[in-house]
Amino acid sequence: MKKTNIIDAGKVAIVADIKNAVKNKRGRPPHLANATTRAKVYNLSIVGTRHEDIALVMGINNNTLTKYYSDELEKGRIEANAAVAGTLYEKAKQGDTSSMIFWLKTRAQWSEKNTTELTGEGGAPINIKVITGID
Repeated sequence: MKKTNIIDAGKVAIVADIKNAVKNKRGRPPHLANATTRAKVYNLSIVGTRHEDIALVMGINNNTLTKYYSDELEKGRIEANAAVAGTLYEKAKQGDTSSMIFWLKTRAQWSEKNTTELTGEGGAPINIKVITGID
């Protein structure tokens, strides 16, 4: 099958020759990403929309979404996380105790550990008596 290069937004995507696809009439036509669809995927990704939901909105499957839009998905996820982390950091610096605790638990590996020790009478070991029912 003859391949054709199509330049879109500074990137080169290799797609099947459209003439052959129409002539053979097999399968779906190739997905063509453009600036509008890239912006739509990025805008959905930056607000935390799941990949499956983005694919549904775009009318493509999840594999096609990640194949053609992996940069937009990653950039949106990273920028969204950075914005939320920045807000959390500012709240922690301003003295918000909940934000401080959350930050330290997630970023500085702080943890709260509760331990319970069981002892017998007067701190002695617990005596365990096994009853089997057999004399």
